[in-house]
Amino acid sequence: MEQNLILAGVGGQGILTIARAMSIAALRRGLQIRQAEVHGMAQRGGAVQSHLRIADHELFSDLVPSGAADMIIAVEPLESLRYVQYLREGGVVITSTNSFVNIDNYPPIEQVLERIASHPRHIFLDADRLARAAGSARAANIVVLGAASLFSIIESRDLEDAVAEMFSAKGANVIEVNRRAFRFGRNAAAAYRSGLERGGTSLAVRQWIETLPAECLAAEEQPDAPPLEVMVTENRLSDAEAHAVERTLLRVYEQGRKQLYEHEVYTLLELIGAISPPRYAFVPKGHMMSEEALNQYPGARVVLKIVSPDVAHKTEAHGIAFVHRDYQTVSREIERLVARHAENAQVEGVLVVEYVERTQPGFGNELFVGVRATREFGPVIAAGLGGVDTEYFASKMRPGVAVAKALAKDTSAEDFLDLFKATAAYDVLSGHARGHERIVSDGELLRCFQAFISIARRFCVDRGVTGPDVAELEVNPFAFRQQRMIPLDGRGRLGTACKQPAARPLGKVRNLLEPQAIAVLGVSSKAMNFGRIILNNVKNCGFPKEHLYVVKENSDLIDAVRCVPSIAALPEPVDLLVIAAAAAQLPEVIAEVVNSGQVQAAILIPGGVGETEGSEEIEALVHQAIRTGRARPDGGPVFLGPNSMGLQSRPGRYDTFFIPANKLDNRWAAPARRVAFLSQSGAFIISRLSNIEMLDPAIAVSIGNQLDLTIADLLQAVAARDDIDAIAVYAEGFNDYDGLAFVRAVERATAAGKRVVFYKAGRTAPGRSAAAGHTASVAGDYDVCQAAALNAGALVAETFKEFEQLIELATALHDKEVGGRRIAAISNAGFETVGMADNIHGPRCSVEIPALSDGLRDQLLGVLERHKLAGLVNARNPLDLTPMSSEQVYEDCLRVLLDSDEVDAAIVALVPLTPALLTTPAEIDQPGSLVERLPRVFAESKKPLIVVIDSGSHYDPLARALRSQGVPVFRTCDQAIRSFGEYLCHRTRGATIRTASADARAIGTAPPANPAEKVPAKSAKG
Repeated sequence: MEQNLILAGVGGQGILTIARAMSIAALRRGLQIRQAEVHGMAQRGGAVQSHLRIADHELFSDLVPSGAADMIIAVEPLESLRYVQYLREGGVVITSTNSFVNIDNYPPIEQVLERIASHPRHIFLDADRLARAAGSARAANIVVLGAASLFSIIESRDLEDAVAEMFSAKGANVIEVNRRAFRFGRNAAAAYRSGLERGGTSLAVRQWIETLPAECLAAEEQPDAPPLEVMVTENRLSDAEAHAVERTLLRVYEQGRKQLYEHEVYTLLELIGAISPPRYAFVPKGHMMSEEALNQYPGARVVLKIVSPDVAHKTEAHGIAFVHRDYQTVSREIERLVARHAENAQVEGVLVVEYVERTQPGFGNELFVGVRATREFGPVIAAGLGGVDTEYFASKMRPGVAVAKALAKDTSAEDFLDLFKATAAYDVLSGHARGHERIVSDGELLRCFQAFISIARRFCVDRGVTGPDVAELEVNPFAFRQQRMIPLDGRGRLGTACKQPAARPLGKVRNLLEPQAIAVLGVSSKAMNFGRIILNNVKNCGFPKEHLYVVKENSDLIDAVRCVPSIAALPEPVDLLVIAAAAAQLPEVIAEVVNSGQVQAAILIPGGVGETEGSEEIEALVHQAIRTGRARPDGGPVFLGPNSMGLQSRPGRYDTFFIPANKLDNRWAAPARRVAFLSQSGAFIISRLSNIEMLDPAIAVSIGNQLDLTIADLLQAVAARDDIDAIAVYAEGFNDYDGLAFVRAVERATAAGKRVVFYKAGRTAPGRSAAAGHTASVAGDYDVCQAAALNAGALVAETFKEFEQLIELATALHDKEVGGRRIAAISNAGFETVGMADNIHGPRCSVEIPALSDGLRDQLLGVLERHKLAGLVNARNPLDLTPMSSEQVYEDCLRVLLDSDEVDAAIVALVPLTPALLTTPAEIDQPGSLVERLPRVFAESKKPLIVVIDSGSHYDPLARALRSQGVPVFRTCDQAIRSFGEYLCHRTRGATIRTASADARAIGTAPPANPAEKVPAKSAKG
């Protein structure tokens, strides 16, 4: 019996411990052992190796001949690959996948593992992760020993006892941790072997092992592993890649730096197989590159780049030199470059880079790709035209043309490539632009995008560990050679990513929207203050008075509503408490709310809580009181506001908007329409309700400062209701990660057939440090928000007027069938027909006003002849009926067009001043007017129809009369065609294109938008 082992690793201590444990166990069994000296730079993080031979007979040499090793045991993958030539046929390689990146040009880690995996008998394990799970990151070598025990001639129990003996002087806890590490390694190795035997790939098996429970891995006897489940590996780093990236980041972090140098960016991307950088070498300040190394560079020239934390833009700072590739010249120019910058900057050294000849130099032939961590949306990715003009191109081209932007957590590489294909950069790079040839393959782009997305998802987030997160990582530009991407500059920045906030108990939003009992605090018995206005609003909306209370001491009744002295004294639990007290009282009141257990939801009316100077302490105390409630088993009450006008809820029969009726008619007698309006600004919501006076939303919410409930929370709640079809959202800012939650809520809402109309205020990006790179400049928070909302399926408005028009369309046309983008247009004025035709193409829409077929033209001619207009009107699209046409002509022509399969939607535009039409306030109620005819056609047709009335305020009653019957009305034809076109394009390209991903989240194959409970919907019908 004989077993020959090669032990390999980095640093020495790990393999010495393994060798010692094996030697103790072997001697106890009376076996012979021979161990060679440990060779390498053990104290300097260098490669080390040793030979170990075990037998039941006398051994005369301590060296293992090449081709005679039974097992290679390595704590570092590249070191195991270094000694595979020693392995005999049938031998086994056991290695940790955790790389130690201590050299430039460390190869892609998965390529290293792939080479090792070519040996049929091999075991890979994430020793660092398993050691941490066992109780100590320092036990990684014992994990590897446990894995080796599966193939050792020494009994596993003997090896485990030897481990215990080695650590006996350190106490029972250390012994137990190392015993667990040993078992974790052994059981993980057994599971890995089993997974391979069941047909899994190395990567799939490693990802499966990550899912195995600790009790399975810690068992003393080898357990039966759960069934192998092949994991989805796209857009995710393997455990080995993640470890390699983390080691590189940690090295920068431990040096006290936040900025990554260019060659460190290359190392990160090269480790995960994302790029093939040009040949490069970092030459530290005071050192010189060897002539032998320089001679390995191809070409006649090299590029020298200064490496300094103080030089962000090397081109502008004259920190780049192109020189002939001879040793004397390069040495001289390195010294000159360092000397030039050392006076004003901290110089670390010079990067010597292979000179890359461009495949197709000129405008648009460079690519920029970057990721960054954002507070609102988590990690984002951007890609577009590269080079020094990146930001210029992005500022001059309309959104989506220069730069593609997306949320990395919600975007696959394939989806992002589709977005990128809409950019000018792709047209040039793929050869679609005239005069250009394809210089990069789609596969190469896909590989790059997948790598950046994978890094972003893993490292541009709070990982809950001590050490660096990635704030920003980018390459700008990529050049191209033989359709391969070659990075020419890179930068990165470390930072602490934003932490995911605690979830709110969103089930209680139902109490907020449809309360069964309400109390109001802050009501004056002497004056008509906000609290009293709110009390009377609630009472006048028909809320049952027997379940309405005022919280006020020393009072019995106010406006016939019962008073109670405190929240704790409420005779029944209340679903909603409206707090109209002064801001300074809020911390005390909220603490009372939380402690009472009597309140499910509260609205905080007062401002001056964090948004004004000097109110920060109040905000902190309010936060603390809310957090106290969140610690309760039921999550405590939810709070809307502060600085909120509250809600109008027709299903809930209450209104807390403290606006006098003579200023804003809440039209409470009108039936609720199937629309919700969510606004961070109270002034914005009442202004829009005034402008769209017949919107009559079922629910309108003034969200306020979002100290607790957020925009995403409210969107999620109202979108789950079966009495809501359209949702208008006005947002100024998002809480931490709430932008991501909002986008996911939009995605789910649109997948369920809802229409979300969105306006984002705050377009000016804050100034950023030049060292932050281009990603923040070309993919600022506003741009990212717009792009993400569009990608999720929202109708995104650019102006307040467009916002109003889109929400009117989304509400009125929700049940209409949209089969295409072919519009029939009718007008009585030539300028309108021309104006509509001029606006069929816009930034986010492209519709048709198609020519009519002979058959459809003949039908229109028949109508015109019947009304004696054939000689005056051309039967075409757009149809100019001239001022002589009556209401009957309009209706007859409109019905012919809407009944045709050649038309998907219709616009009726009219200048109402013609005497042929009944359009004045005194005429519109007469039989046969357009107010009678157009709503009838609208109701009877399944196709979308809108009306344009282009005249002054004298014709407001005409517009109002049409709107009151559900017909969308516009006041100019150019605005009408743009907004109508955007709506039709939104419907036809499918607002539910993200249904699959939304469904995936619903069944748990992707992380939920919010871990809080689902909000049950209540129907307004009941």
